[in-house]
Amino acid sequence: MGSDRMLKPIALAILFSLLTLTVSALGQESPSLVVSANGQGTIKIGGEEFKLNAVVVKLFADGKAELHLISDISVFVNGTWTRGAEGAKEIDLRITGNAATATNLEGGGKLFLNEDRKSIKGLKLQVTNRISRKVIEVSFVAK
Repeated sequence: MGSDRMLKPIALAILFSLLTLTVSALGQESPSLVVSANGQGTIKIGGEEFKLNAVVVKLFADGKAELHLISDISVFVNGTWTRGAEGAKEIDLRITGNAATATNLEGGGKLFLNEDRKSIKGLKLQVTNRISRKVIEVSFVAK
């Protein structure tokens, strides 16, 4: 039993060191802004329509953007972002692709942030799939 008492502090020290290293590594690669929200919306893909329940958006310091749209289906798209006309509360998005192919989508929209600029107020996108020619429309309002 004496050896168990000595192993627990050592195990905790190792675990704490690993967590600290993980947090440090994550901090070095952290995006400039990660926002998410639950709410109501729709994803229209051609003639099909899906309810949109949540949105997670990562805006990286290098101008890249990743959007995860959570519905009955999950849609992952990427592209670029710039500040909109309203400054920090409105983000212009240019969508270029998804997880499978980086350049098969073309279009864009706007991400609207709340006053705190740390949460989503809404999202509007209109994108065309270059291969299928289907138009994808996203409309979302946070709760």
